[in-house]
Amino acid sequence: MKNNIIYFLSFLVLTIGLASCSDDDSNDNALLLSVSIVDGEKQDVALGKSLTLEAKVENGENARFEWTVDGEKVSTELKYVFTPEKAGTYDVKFAAYKDKDEAYAAVLVNVYVAYDAVKSMSDIQFWTGEGECQSALGVQWISGDNWEDPTQDNVHFLSWGYRWKESGQSTGYQMILAIAKADPRFFVLIGPGFSGIDSQSIRGFGYDANGDGRFSIKNESMSITYDAKDFTDGVIFLKDDVTGDGFVSTDPADYWMGGWYENYCSYYLGDDGKNVPESFEYSPYMADLRTLTQNSWDAWTCSSINSGMMNTYPFAEWMVGALANSK
Repeated sequence: MKNNIIYFLSFLVLTIGLASCSDDDSNDNALLLSVSIVDGEKQDVALGKSLTLEAKVENGENARFEWTVDGEKVSTELKYVFTPEKAGTYDVKFAAYKDKDEAYAAVLVNVYVAYDAVKSMSDIQFWTGEGECQSALGVQWISGDNWEDPTQDNVHFLSWGYRWKESGQSTGYQMILAIAKADPRFFVLIGPGFSGIDSQSIRGFGYDANGDGRFSIKNESMSITYDAKDFTDGVIFLKDDVTGDGFVSTDPADYWMGGWYENYCSYYLGDDGKNVPESFEYSPYMADLRTLTQNSWDAWTCSSINSGMMNTYPFAEWMVGALANSK
């Protein structure tokens, strides 16, 4: 009888232990709620337009949803149409709640002033320089995560006009310096060429897109920050081991692209003419070796060193005019 009691108690302990393990396995294998926002953590929309934000939810059966803009609740659906009333940067968040589980995703939405389209040189608003000849400079920034096939709202292809004297000639490099000096919103990083002495290389372009008079880029790995005051006539000439890699704009509403070994500013040329070229071809020259011609078009965009990623070509059909100088 005593042995039977011992066997019974042993069986009971084993059964409880197996049940406990089963419960633990069930908890370990529980599918956790997760969320994300389509098209990335930073998106752009022109003032006067609407941006449709869509959340993706995994394991969200019977979950409750909530969108907030700068902390204010605005929707309880998977999709939210954001229609801003003023320019600026907005913190938009999506949350999903289910039982004791919850998940969050966020996106910074930059609302920018829509610039006028440029179809010909006569549409360009910002001009600098003197002379009977004219050329155009275009710089294209792309926001969001999709460089290869971005939406128009994420392409910021600004253009400037430059006048020069035929007798003196001019180069693409001189045009960049002149525009950086004249436009208080435009900033340039410049470094040595490939050999270090034979030419100058463009390491980065920035633009104070929200026009608040402040511009700053930072490189956290090197503990470097450059403010607008550090750009003499809109330019910084890099020294020592600073390559231009790793910098980002401190204000999400402003534009920045650059680098040397990780990403680089790539140079393109379009056919001469008063109208915007239908396409641009990769330049065979460095900027200081490129001689301007009457009605020439130069364009810059950002490309990746990673061979698995295509170069980002200028979207000629989306070129717009940089705002005219208010001075």
